Amino acid sequence: MTKFAYVGCRTSEWRGARGKGITVFRMNDEGHWEQIQCVPSIQDNPSWLTLDTKRNRLYALHGDGNQVAIFNRDPETGLLSLSAEQTTGPLNGHPDLETARRNNPVGAALTPDMNTLLVANHEAGNVAALPVNDTGLDKPCHFSRIEGHAVKDGAFQTLSRPHEIVFLPGSTLFAVPIQGRKAGNGIDMIRLYRWVESKAQLCDEVHLADGSWPRHVDFHPSGKWLYGISELSSTVTAFDVDSARGSLTLKQTISTLPQGYASRSDASEVEVHPNGRFLYAANRGHDSIAIFRIDPCDGSLSPAGWVPCGGKTPRFTTLSPDGRQFYSANEDSDTIQVFDVNADTGMLTRTETTLPTASPTCICFA
Repeated sequence: MTKFAYVGCRTSEWRGARGKGITVFRMNDEGHWEQIQCVPSIQDNPSWLTLDTKRNRLYALHGDGNQVAIFNRDPETGLLSLSAEQTTGPLNGHPDLETARRNNPVGAALTPDMNTLLVANHEAGNVAALPVNDTGLDKPCHFSRIEGHAVKDGAFQTLSRPHEIVFLPGSTLFAVPIQGRKAGNGIDMIRLYRWVESKAQLCDEVHLADGSWPRHVDFHPSGKWLYGISELSSTVTAFDVDSARGSLTLKQTISTLPQGYASRSDASEVEVHPNGRFLYAANRGHDSIAIFRIDPCDGSLSPAGWVPCGGKTPRFTTLSPDGRQFYSANEDSDTIQVFDVNADTGMLTRTETTLPTASPTCICFA
């Protein structure tokens, strides 16, 4: 079966980006990637991609903007064609926010029935629900606003910034990491929601250290644990998950950096291996992938080692669906580095495959 990879990127001058649009690759069984298309960006920064396998569509969020583009995907050729665009919601008028980035959709996920696209609007401080229709997406029908710290009467309403949406496999529960940035007087936390009757129902939230900036999360395949990575503190936090009650319990926080490393580094991405035995965390600055062993009894983490990412600034990383390869999208070196995964140890071995692609920020496979 022919496989395809879709790579999002940043394109804007404000971001210092070099990308031109969504890049489409054809992949063969030997791991060779052949670029077959570059879809010019209609708006800046097609930076987050979500694949709709039910309808053969690709949804692309325009980072720093307020739009999502809908592409039809030819399942035989893998090629994309623009179908429509839709707003992810109104701009936020909060005076503390940067004028050019008052919505900024940064992460999305389809609900389990694949009938709604949920979008994390970072600067707008909400999760928006966009119903899927025959030709694309309807305007948002529901917003889950994420409040910041309480303020005195008369002050402008506060907000916290959601950064990703990840569903527990086989469940209507989903986790949202939230960054408590100073502008808007936000709260650093992880929230757990349940998708019920076309609305996001808040189940639980756990506050993390101020200034840590929770960024991405991933569930363990067993569903018993959740792992979150925090950007500025460069830490991974492990939680117990009670899926029946919809609750989280914080159990461990561990650094993503080697002991003694003191230079600036911002953590970016976290993944659990499909076999449930290993966790990977990316470091921008240290420019490495941290590898952790997962205790099969309680889900706690222990360091197994660090591997150079093969470039500069690993903004996004992911595993192949079978867990045999690992990919690091190195934004500032304009490359995707491919690694082989040792299924017994979890360690990564850099391959000879280094793919040139400008300012990569996201990879998804079909």
